[in-house]
Amino acid sequence: MARTFDFLKFILPYSENRNMLYRLIQRQRILIDPFRPQIEGARVLDLACHDGRWSYALAVAGAREVVGVEARQELIDRFVLFPDNAARRCVRLICNDLFDELEACVARQEQFDVIAVYGIFYHVMDHFRLLSLLRRLGPELIIIDSEFIRTDNAVIQVLKEETSNPLNATSDAPDMSHTVVGVPSFRAMDFMADALALDVTWIDHALILGEDRDGMQDYFRTGRKLRGTCALSPRNN
Repeated sequence: MARTFDFLKFILPYSENRNMLYRLIQRQRILIDPFRPQIEGARVLDLACHDGRWSYALAVAGAREVVGVEARQELIDRFVLFPDNAARRCVRLICNDLFDELEACVARQEQFDVIAVYGIFYHVMDHFRLLSLLRRLGPELIIIDSEFIRTDNAVIQVLKEETSNPLNATSDAPDMSHTVVGVPSFRAMDFMADALALDVTWIDHALILGEDRDGMQDYFRTGRKLRGTCALSPRNN
């Protein structure tokens, strides 16, 4: 499975940061490998797709088509450096605001089988709006990987974030150096999913990774904030 990302060791910034590359390999074990039966042959939407790394990995896993949405064109431009093969040709990357593109997809009555929400859910403020739009695209599976808050209450913690970091949220105006984002609690995630008639399955990272946790410390924190992964599926009434 590590071969999916082997080519990245020749592409910046991965070529200068082997820890970043190994973390991708580790996260693939959590975000893609358990869901290969659902991904194979599926039409997949990859939200905040960065440079297309997960879009490409989803195509390698067997998706028939992957549509990636990313707000930063300079990240999308890096995708031309990816291998020119059948997997890359299954991927189409769109530069647009996340919510604007989702609204357009709903208006076009587009349908997706699987939706990947890898690392963006804690970089937005309108979590329930996001989930509501995704629900209208008819997926059988939504995979969310995000920071979450440990608390007994259903809350969203508001934080300030620098927009210059390509891993952070984008700005809403050209002169904005910071924006605000929300980190939901695990219980808030459960509440939102329940309101949309979605069943939630939380992934046991320890069961998948075992003792090999290099680069994955945020998934095993003991404090208030923890990285979590869940699978959402339509509730069978």
